[in-house]
Amino acid sequence: MASYTPSSSLLTNGFRLSLSAPAFRLHRREIPDPKSLKGVREANPDWFIWWRGGIAYSIPVSTKPSTQFGESFDASCADYLPLLAARIQDLLPEKFPEYRLLQRRPFSFVGRKGELVAAVSARLKNPPPLLKHFKIHPMFRLEAKVLEPRTDDAFLGLFVGIRTRSEISAPLMDLVSEGIDLVNLYVVRRTTLPGQRHLIGRIQRVDGGKVYLAESFDDSREISCDSVFLEGSKASFARCLRTLLGDYYGSFEETRWSEEANLLNASAVQQLMDRFAGFFSKSPMFAVAPGLQCTIQEQIGIANTLEYKSVVLSPPVQYCFDASRSKQSPYAWAGLMNHGPFSRDTFAKRSPEILVVFPDTMQGHVERFLRSLRDGVVTSGRQSQFPGGFAKLFGLANPSFQLCKVPVLTDSQSAPGNLYRRTIEKDLRNRSHTPDAALVILSDEHAALPDPDCPYIQSKAILMLAGVPTQQMRFSRISKPPYEVQYILQNVCTALYAKLNGTPWTVSQDKTISDELVIGLGMCELADSRFAKKERFVGITTVFRGDGNYLLSHISQESSYENYPVVLQQSTVAILEEIRQRNGWSRGDTIRIIFHSYKPLKKVEVASVVKNAVEAIGSDFQIEFAFLTVTQDHPFLVIDPGQHGHSSQRNPGAVKGKLVPERGTITQIGRYTRLLSTNGPILMKRANAPLPAPLLIHLHENSTFCDLTYLSEQVLKFTSLSWRSTLPAKKPVSIYYSELIAEMLARLQRVAGWSPAVVNLKLRASRWFL
Repeated sequence: MASYTPSSSLLTNGFRLSLSAPAFRLHRREIPDPKSLKGVREANPDWFIWWRGGIAYSIPVSTKPSTQFGESFDASCADYLPLLAARIQDLLPEKFPEYRLLQRRPFSFVGRKGELVAAVSARLKNPPPLLKHFKIHPMFRLEAKVLEPRTDDAFLGLFVGIRTRSEISAPLMDLVSEGIDLVNLYVVRRTTLPGQRHLIGRIQRVDGGKVYLAESFDDSREISCDSVFLEGSKASFARCLRTLLGDYYGSFEETRWSEEANLLNASAVQQLMDRFAGFFSKSPMFAVAPGLQCTIQEQIGIANTLEYKSVVLSPPVQYCFDASRSKQSPYAWAGLMNHGPFSRDTFAKRSPEILVVFPDTMQGHVERFLRSLRDGVVTSGRQSQFPGGFAKLFGLANPSFQLCKVPVLTDSQSAPGNLYRRTIEKDLRNRSHTPDAALVILSDEHAALPDPDCPYIQSKAILMLAGVPTQQMRFSRISKPPYEVQYILQNVCTALYAKLNGTPWTVSQDKTISDELVIGLGMCELADSRFAKKERFVGITTVFRGDGNYLLSHISQESSYENYPVVLQQSTVAILEEIRQRNGWSRGDTIRIIFHSYKPLKKVEVASVVKNAVEAIGSDFQIEFAFLTVTQDHPFLVIDPGQHGHSSQRNPGAVKGKLVPERGTITQIGRYTRLLSTNGPILMKRANAPLPAPLLIHLHENSTFCDLTYLSEQVLKFTSLSWRSTLPAKKPVSIYYSELIAEMLARLQRVAGWSPAVVNLKLRASRWFL
């Protein structure tokens, strides 16, 4: 494995925090039930209270507390760094009294300069008056965290994050007067009092100075326009500004993206750190506890030494296209063109029948697109990146495309979703056997319809109930010129082949053990809307071989949150038993099972549940077990001062990826925690793209296989296994696929007659969710 030289180092987005003494005075009291903490805090307003493991620890926040709290003792700072981090987090608002506070944990506030819409509007000749009511502000987030870049060398850091916050303050009646359709957008309170929700409800109509709500948290049906604003969501911005700006919307969005990138790219993040360093230098100290001061010091760097490597660089991922791993390529599509897919010799559906569902109004464009899909794309002056077509590239014999026209022109009165559904039902009834897959082509207008009115969701539901995986295409995509279509077809064919149960490619794996499985654990909250109480949950499990070969997915039965651990353990045992029989495990075999979960569930010890499931399949095997949390929900960023970037093909002369760590950089930030950079300079599309956030990988302490470098490298390989695209994903497919399944299940449940049971019965091995 290649590694950074000892002289190289990385910078983080944090400042080191030093403490003035090695110990401090702390108080503690036994409080077994954390639900009682709210009352305890209200009864002891002069104390900062922090709870762990049945004990409430406290620090007085005034010189003469009005109450007494438990027994006091001398506490070592090194033993209570998480408590001190929480105390520092509690004090941060005092450092920024002049800024608009958004939330205390994590501490977030709105910047007073750098509003983006005003900067973009200044470039317009005649900006519409209402545009001044649309704001995109920089938002800053500060979090105190414990860092341990070398084992037994833990300390506190203060991490600075930046993102944007959008707000719309235009009067609703003025938006309506401009012809903006507000139906199904959301409204928020202009002024939110303590205990109130900011979000109010979804708009049914606006009339006579009142907003009539289709749904809300408190079942209110109407509210005055003067007491609400439109929610500053992407959907609200897009719908309003498309109407207000008309033909200028596209150029507005491009300029807005560029302005936002100038806030978020690597150079801007480093400049932000320099500004915060100057700000903190004026007042670097604050009291954490009686006799204990905290000082904000220099920006945190993580460097290798001769004795310890905190930063390593994983070898580049090699894509494999045959079982012996002799056919490899560093790039997925180049490997497919040179070697064909991994399952070329074992693929069962050599002549698949593919149903093509499309509106009768775009038949000419659809037929031209299908010719490109079948025969390949010819580009003038450049080598084609989709030569030969679907059959030649993927080793098929005679794939057929069977047209199913939706009579949009002759039946314009029917709802588009119902029209697509009826047309597909009629086609399936008239067939002697079902197609192997389906392409569903929509107009952009129909694709944007809300669920369940969207034709794609209706089409997907009826086709999946028949056991047919589907692929959606929009008219704006299939009508692109040949140079762009060839790249679109790369992704379409890769996903389509995978949905037909093919394996486009895999990666290398450890062959020193009998079998290795990677199991992704996810969960879907079944709620009909943002306002419905989330009482029903299903577990989502995706199973892969160690080389990334997709085996199956499983959807558990619905359950309450309280019963979810039991359902999870039962489904995990059933899956492991099935894999044990399928893979032919024998007595004495060494089996490695690695679990990936996106984030810990509150009050659910998933690792313990999974460990019990592993033990339940028997003691005949030598089982190595690792449980990883793999998430993007963290405050850490990494900057590489030695990265000079790469030339941009999109913008000749420009440099992309400056200060961005290489893909595969693994950085230790805790004994059981690593940061993994999955998007390096080469993969960045634009010169001023935002600094990519690394994945945070945390290994559960009860794991029996604990090689975090190996596990981190495996996570990196699994980001290269997404068959939704020929480019790596931001997350490993063990997490990404579970998210795609959850997203699609949440949409499909709104369709009448839908049942998720079909996923476990007819489509268990299909990648229907790509």
